[in-house]
Amino acid sequence: GSYTARCATFKRWVDQCASSSVEITLGTFPPSTSIYYNATMAIKSIPPIQENLGKTLVDVVDAFRIKSLDVPKVFEIIVQNEYQSELFLEHQTHIIEHWYNSDPMDDYVYEANEKSSLKVGIICYSFSFPEIPNNLAISYTKIDEMIEGIHIEDWFLNYMALEGWTNEKKNDVLNSSDYGSGMLYYNLFRTFDVVLVTPKSKHEKLRYGSIQRITSVMKSGVPALVEAKGAAFELFVTRYGYPCVFAEEGGNYPTLAQALTDMKNVSMRQTCIEEGLFIAENFSPDYIVKKLLRALSYEGDFDC
Repeated sequence: GSYTARCATFKRWVDQCASSSVEITLGTFPPSTSIYYNATMAIKSIPPIQENLGKTLVDVVDAFRIKSLDVPKVFEIIVQNEYQSELFLEHQTHIIEHWYNSDPMDDYVYEANEKSSLKVGIICYSFSFPEIPNNLAISYTKIDEMIEGIHIEDWFLNYMALEGWTNEKKNDVLNSSDYGSGMLYYNLFRTFDVVLVTPKSKHEKLRYGSIQRITSVMKSGVPALVEAKGAAFELFVTRYGYPCVFAEEGGNYPTLAQALTDMKNVSMRQTCIEEGLFIAENFSPDYIVKKLLRALSYEGDFDC
């Protein structure tokens, strides 16, 4: 699954950032009792208490079934935000967000320019899309991953064949150790002038969910228009003062129609690009890997 790939990426970045003093073993539980580890991180699962595991952390991610009472008090918890840490008050917690989907090796930068009509995309797992007034001169593409499938490689060519993508080219990117599925998303994002980012609608996702899709759109170099819905997304846009935001009910934020009208302004889109790229640096793989290593009690230097 996605977290298997994330673990592999973690190991690759550890090898780059702290290769001389950190050895990472990827595996499944229960682990062997014959090997002693300084620290162990379990992803979306609770490992057994074993002396040879050393310091033990549970990365909850979106496994909301994991409750504080289920986790031994000696284990530490990795959470996505402050709200999720409140669920584990009897444990030491570490707020470590997901890094963006991929680490692009190219130098793509979206160029904001005057356009008579904006091409807007929204790619999300199950969403309700507010109506856009016809007089805004905006075309939009809705890709619902609940319908299309959770694996982008299964439906990518449905939208990208006309952009020159072939099955061979898709597979080359997908199987690359530098890119993977994240780069497929980036290239899809780049076919739009603006990408809307809305949260998943379940209560737990709204409050404790990842903001990875936001930072991935930002890192792709395309303006991200973020819906300030749910505690997790609102915390993000408030913390970073991100200006490219809308809310269905308006209130403290523009409505979608108002925000899209603003996005037709070249300078506004350029601001979204620059602010987004700046914010995304806080979610780069090397930055997040360093936070994870510190949580695992690594005290050495970094090479990246």
